[in-house]
Amino acid sequence: MEFDYRLIESSLVLLLNEIKSQPEIAFYTSSELLSYSDKIEQLSEWLHDAGEYGLVYESIVSLLERLPFKLSGRASVKLLEVGLIFGFKTEMEADMKFDRRDCKVGK
Repeated sequence: MEFDYRLIESSLVLLLNEIKSQPEIAFYTSSELLSYSDKIEQLSEWLHDAGEYGLVYESIVSLLERLPFKLSGRASVKLLEVGLIFGFKTEMEADMKFDRRDCKVGK
């Protein structure tokens, strides 16, 4: 399967911009982790400088599960589309039931 990297990147940019626009969420972050602004900067570097789309996607999913962000309907659909393209939720053991990267139809 060939990925549409422009679609993936533009979707992740939209998601990152929505997350970035909610600095009040910093209140909910743990002091043991990167600061909110450092985490956003790290995601931006992974996305724009390194092209680590899978890592950015997985990190955004993890942030959304842990913190009370609000996403627009459009951003929610973009997150779903990227997840469907990649075929997984995260690499965490608890999310393996959502991993279909090695699945074959009729297997």
